Amino acid sequence: MNARLWLASLGTCLALAGCGDDETPADGDTADVEDVTDEADGSDVGEDGDAAEAVDTPDGEDADVSEDGGAWTVETLTARLPTGLGGITAVAVDGVAYVFGGVDGPPPANVVDTIVRFDPSAGTVETLAVRLPQPVFLTAATWDGTYAYLFGGFAGGPLSEAIVRFDPAVPAVATMAATLPEPVARTAAAGDGSTIYVFGGNTGGFMPTGFVATITRYDAAADSASPATAALPSARASRIGAIRCNGRILFFGGWGASGKLDAILEYDPSADALSTLGVHMPAALDGGALACDGARVYLFGGETATAVVDDIVVFDTTDDSIATAPVVLPTPRKGHAAVWIGGSAYVLGGQLESSLTAEILRVTPP
Repeated sequence: MNARLWLASLGTCLALAGCGDDETPADGDTADVEDVTDEADGSDVGEDGDAAEAVDTPDGEDADVSEDGGAWTVETLTARLPTGLGGITAVAVDGVAYVFGGVDGPPPANVVDTIVRFDPSAGTVETLAVRLPQPVFLTAATWDGTYAYLFGGFAGGPLSEAIVRFDPAVPAVATMAATLPEPVARTAAAGDGSTIYVFGGNTGGFMPTGFVATITRYDAAADSASPATAALPSARASRIGAIRCNGRILFFGGWGASGKLDAILEYDPSADALSTLGVHMPAALDGGALACDGARVYLFGGETATAVVDDIVVFDTTDDSIATAPVVLPTPRKGHAAVWIGGSAYVLGGQLESSLTAEILRVTPP
């Protein structure tokens, strides 16, 4: 299959399922997508929110600043991932981002096993010598304060039920003895410090079919996985994912048998109970990425039933209000990852309209 035809089929696949779009986190969660080339500089600008104008920052990076004089800035950094990557997941650890797996071309042949380290303060990007146990994308990752854990994913052929631990201090990777109940991709994961909760996913292979509604509780100290009593309201997968923010574990949107979803769910570990919030996302969406600044959750990009978007949506955990930011990403994207470091979110890689990107964006809200 030539690249043009593959891109067309990939676009269909992602439109149908986000075949690599995901989640991302700030306390250590993340998001995903896929692709073809290692560079893509789209020119589309979002229609949502106030128009933005491009300006040059003192260090020569591009920035988008809202015309109304707001304090939002969106910058394209000179630092880039080693290649265009989609379907990735990432965590933030001590001011550094680690990006796991993904695809750098048509799957399954181009699923990668890399771990990329990005240090925003130094402006450096490196691929670590240590690798994941197998190439994987459409996986979920979260940080528990000591280690990053990855759950399931598409391993370039079969789905995986593996739980993988990454220790950035060494660095070293280990496959845990415990596993998820079944091989699954497009899960979402978030933890409360002692236990990690893995939500939903799909068991039908690369295409998102066989959605599940289960919540799995993983005790990292005991290396044991067990089903929660609570379950998602309906079976669904998510490449937006789950995130812990301001002490709350939240799950945004996703994809189920009925299509894209706009619900925001909250899981209460102490009661083992799940509830649907009264507020909804502005649109039914999958394939975006999440980051948390301690009180607000930022949702970057993603894909509706009809289009890939460049919006930035802000959910305030203090009053459950939600709004679309007055600025947008430089181009619509999905399957990227996001982390919060310092006073900014960093949006890494992803799938643009027809190719993968190696871009790293810095988004700084008011």
